[in-house]
Amino acid sequence: MLHETLSQLEHSIKELTDIDMALDAASIVAVTDQTGKITFVNDKFCEISQYTRDELLGQNHRIINSGYHSKAFFKTMWRTIAQGEIWRGEIKNKTKDGSYYWVDTTIVPFLNEHGKPYKYVSFRIDISRRKRVEETLDTLITTLPDLAIFKDGQGRWLRANDAAITFFGLQQELYQGKTDAELADAVPTAQNLLRQLGDQDEPTWQSGGTTHVERAWKLHGKQARILYETRVPVFQDNGLRSGMIFLGQDYTERRQTEAFLRRVDKITAAGQLASGVAHEVRNPLAAIKWSILRLQSMYQDEAMFHLILSEIDRIDETVEQLLSLSREKLTAPTTIDVKSLIEGILPLMQVSATRQNVEINFTASEGLPAVFGDENQLKQVFVNILKNALEAMDSGGTITVNLGVHSETQLEMRVVDQGCGMPEELAARVGEPFFTTKDTGTGLGLMMSHQIIREHNGRLILSSTPGVGTTVIIYLPIADVQR
Repeated sequence: MLHETLSQLEHSIKELTDIDMALDAASIVAVTDQTGKITFVNDKFCEISQYTRDELLGQNHRIINSGYHSKAFFKTMWRTIAQGEIWRGEIKNKTKDGSYYWVDTTIVPFLNEHGKPYKYVSFRIDISRRKRVEETLDTLITTLPDLAIFKDGQGRWLRANDAAITFFGLQQELYQGKTDAELADAVPTAQNLLRQLGDQDEPTWQSGGTTHVERAWKLHGKQARILYETRVPVFQDNGLRSGMIFLGQDYTERRQTEAFLRRVDKITAAGQLASGVAHEVRNPLAAIKWSILRLQSMYQDEAMFHLILSEIDRIDETVEQLLSLSREKLTAPTTIDVKSLIEGILPLMQVSATRQNVEINFTASEGLPAVFGDENQLKQVFVNILKNALEAMDSGGTITVNLGVHSETQLEMRVVDQGCGMPEELAARVGEPFFTTKDTGTGLGLMMSHQIIREHNGRLILSSTPGVGTTVIIYLPIADVQR
């Protein structure tokens, strides 16, 4: 019986010794008394800290304090272990030569018969390499101008740059450790966006490689954006999921520019065609008008002749617009004060505005720079934009005109009406040759406006929402830049 007991005891001691050796080989181990003085360190502690055992014994852990963590951090740690609870966390330490290392730390308090700690044993694992990779990843993510998100293998957010946080309307300190679904519950305004973010993750995991997709994202209360999405799955050596990298490049401006260039090509082609047609129409039109004037002197039906002549004049005006499409050069480029130009136009529009119960509010930033161009052509554009806004507001309302600096190189004019608006698919076609949403009209006004602004090296952008209204934004280069 005694022999059997001794044998079991010997086996237990050997097992404990093996465990101790394994811990000593794998972990950085230290023992401190209840005051925090170091009473034991293993070889790995000496190796990573670069201190000898004699230099460490009797000291406290301030000898390897890197200064990275706050006093509150260590105060919380000590409060936890002093209450007899195990503490876990990541700590940045400093070696004897001044370099740094990170350790994943577990501190276990040993309690006396009164339940009070009399010593603490800490087990640490060197995670410096992992932290360096994380810091590199942080730097890359932070400096990227595009949306950048890094998730773990379970889809929990680990890192995100400011562009992504702003895009999804999140808070910096609240997103980490949460899945798309959890964030969607926490941020109701971004629910659809966050669900859309995650819907391509599983197909990417299944593909085992990088995936790309381009699609529109409808932001809450903002204009939709087009993102070119890239997802990169990261796997462990054993094939298990490790993480997912998401990059979202904003292609909105690029696609708008491409659409604008396609529209320019259409306008140019239409202008060339229209010019030829207009010349052919104008000569017989002049003959018809001359004949009508001769007949008017022979007959007394003034109303009929007035109607015929007014319709001929309307045709002649349309022909003039067609001819304008083929005129590419600015006829009289000068330095233009756009604010004064608009202030001169507004009284002309006020009569129609008052009749339709529409108020026009104009604001302009102080000290606006001038633009360089043809004043008459720009006046034609501004009148056309305001005229269209008025025609869209049968029930009255407000037209807001704002003039300001868009960037160091561009001036911005923004006209917002409260008219009937139009669906997105129709708004996209505004400016195409002979396309109009009005019962009476040729569609040439905005077409010519696009061309004039293009000839001034600017841009005209139109967006509209049914039942809300239409916004037209004109960007023009500042005079010094234009020249």
